[in-house]
Amino acid sequence: MTAAPTLPVLTRHVMIDIEPDHRRLVADALRDGLLPMHRRPDVEDRVRDVFLATAVPGIVCTPKAALPAGRIQIGVSFPFREDGVRVRSAVALPCGGVGKVHTPWDVAGRIGAGAFPAAEELLELVELGRAHGIAVGLFGSAALQALTGLPYMEPRSDIDAVVVARSAAGLRSFHAALADFAGRHNRSCDVEVAVPGGLGIKLTELVSDVAAVVGRGMNGVRLVDRRRVLDEIDTLPPSAPAP
Repeated sequence: MTAAPTLPVLTRHVMIDIEPDHRRLVADALRDGLLPMHRRPDVEDRVRDVFLATAVPGIVCTPKAALPAGRIQIGVSFPFREDGVRVRSAVALPCGGVGKVHTPWDVAGRIGAGAFPAAEELLELVELGRAHGIAVGLFGSAALQALTGLPYMEPRSDIDAVVVARSAAGLRSFHAALADFAGRHNRSCDVEVAVPGGLGIKLTELVSDVAAVVGRGMNGVRLVDRRRVLDEIDTLPPSAPAP
């Protein structure tokens, strides 16, 4: 009996290269995972052609339903829109199709000055985090642009970031500085905090005064005590690396 493939630790927002011998399998499955508004022959043909011609990665995400054994849920996002909406698909990928893994922090670390129009903004955001003791990682259009070089980021695109903090005070000071950053660049920032236990919590919720916040993980969402999460962050080793 053949042993099941051993996977690296995969969490939300991680991007993966799809092994060459699985790319056509994924390409053939893209049609069924498109948003209903995009299930037209012209769009179906375009996403398949682009996927096979470029190194568009998969994005690990929470399964919306039970998956067959030996598969993971990925999203595939394309560098174009139809009807004003980003074209994307959801596919159940066999574990054997998982290639190189790129964490949000890996992606942030590979951005070079001048690499694309918004590169300086993203580098500034990473430095802003560092100044407040925050490790900034990227996902969404910024990460896809940085990883592939394809035109995912637009002048109106939000910056999607996931961060790791070593103190609640650092999170609060970073949140305050982020408002100035967003205003200067006329760019909205959607920031999630990766907290102990593998959950992601919106930064705006974590620095608010609410009692419970929504934690998002690979097994769905659940409410968690905000104060307890902040206490756990304050007890993390100061030199611990980003995930």
